[in-house]
Amino acid sequence: MDIFYINKSEFLKSINRESLEYFSDGREYSSEEKYFEHLCGLFLVNFIAKSVYEIDNIEIERVGKKPFLKGRELFFSISHSKDIIAVVFNNSNVGLDIEFIQNRPNFEAIMERFGKKVDNPTPEDFYKFWTFYEAEYKLDTEVKSVFSSKIENDYMLTCVSDDPLVSTFVVKKMVLDGENINLQNEFEVLDKCQFILSVE
Repeated sequence: MDIFYINKSEFLKSINRESLEYFSDGREYSSEEKYFEHLCGLFLVNFIAKSVYEIDNIEIERVGKKPFLKGRELFFSISHSKDIIAVVFNNSNVGLDIEFIQNRPNFEAIMERFGKKVDNPTPEDFYKFWTFYEAEYKLDTEVKSVFSSKIENDYMLTCVSDDPLVSTFVVKKMVLDGENINLQNEFEVLDKCQFILSVE
């Protein structure tokens, strides 16, 4: 299972924003921030599926609320929080959630409301619970394997799968080398791509 993520602020500073709209699926959002988060997620799915996994049919379809690659050659799930946008890929169904870790006074009460009794939970305890809850919802079937990790010091990430044999989890940060990068051009000519994937 591979998890790829970008720092949204760094990413948007390095690209030609108009070229990001090439990846639009026509959905509209109430704010520009949510719109660009959505586009960044779609870009990650398209770019990684095509360049890393060499998937030819990268068309995305929705079954209910869950997105799938049309050919079902690979499964994915997208999540974003504050300044991180992440996508996980696997050969079986997956769900992913990421949350920025904040210190709030009502962690215990929220966890109890969801049937989880923990005395004096830390922010990490709460966000590990909450990201599991959200990832399970996105999976939309029985969870058979789980991976949780902190990334970038301030984010909790949890991935779930319906495959009990999923045991290898690799988190990779995608960084850009260049300025005013035209994503459409890079996507269409992958062998001359300016992107660098660095493993964290």
